[in-house]
Amino acid sequence: MKLIKLDAIDSTNIYVKELIAKGDIKNYTAIISKYQTSGRGRNNNIWLDEPSKNLNFTLYKEFNTFKIENKFLLNIISSISVFNLLKKYNLKNHSIKWPNDIMSGNKKISGILIENNIRGKLINYSVMGIGINVNQLNFKNLPKATSLHIETGVTNSPELMAEELQQILKLNFELMQENPDKLLDDYNKFLFEKDKTVNYLTNNKILLGRLIKVNKLGEILIRNNDGVIEKFNVDEIKLIY
Repeated sequence: MKLIKLDAIDSTNIYVKELIAKGDIKNYTAIISKYQTSGRGRNNNIWLDEPSKNLNFTLYKEFNTFKIENKFLLNIISSISVFNLLKKYNLKNHSIKWPNDIMSGNKKISGILIENNIRGKLINYSVMGIGINVNQLNFKNLPKATSLHIETGVTNSPELMAEELQQILKLNFELMQENPDKLLDDYNKFLFEKDKTVNYLTNNKILLGRLIKVNKLGEILIRNNDGVIEKFNVDEIKLIY
């Protein structure tokens, strides 16, 4: 596996897509950069980054016969991989917030952006961008953000973490071929606010319900006040914390 190390870039995802356009990239190639000027999260949210403090990482993953209907497995694999990496670095009380943020307590420590290239009913390849707050101590105007250093008091090497994350991702992709149900079970085991009562916004209404689990399609299941279990996809609901 190849790991390309950069000092600064607009976005590691954009850099990978430029390599794809040139035909100059192989399966499981990863990119890291000490600094990103235009890092993005889901829904075009900006990923703020202090130079040399955090892990800015993108993995390129090719597929042969990966059906688009199974695309949520990519969220599961990336989330579980980051969760396992941070566990190795002694982060406590962390969880996976649907669909693919990693939380430490009630604060976000990692975000993931997956961009898929689709051909017919298959995913041709994925560009998997992962940001982890490693050594940053100040998050201006972001009271719900935290870092590994804040939570553990230890300074770590983003470069070393990138090498480990690349290996963990590869192992979990191999597990996907053998036992995808285990990955889903682990995802739900570590799900943020699982079996708790949560506020959620849907159809412009704020409602209350119990978070049950996430299914293999990526739908979140919530038991409403009438005792009925409802299913929602990412575009239909917003969880309020």
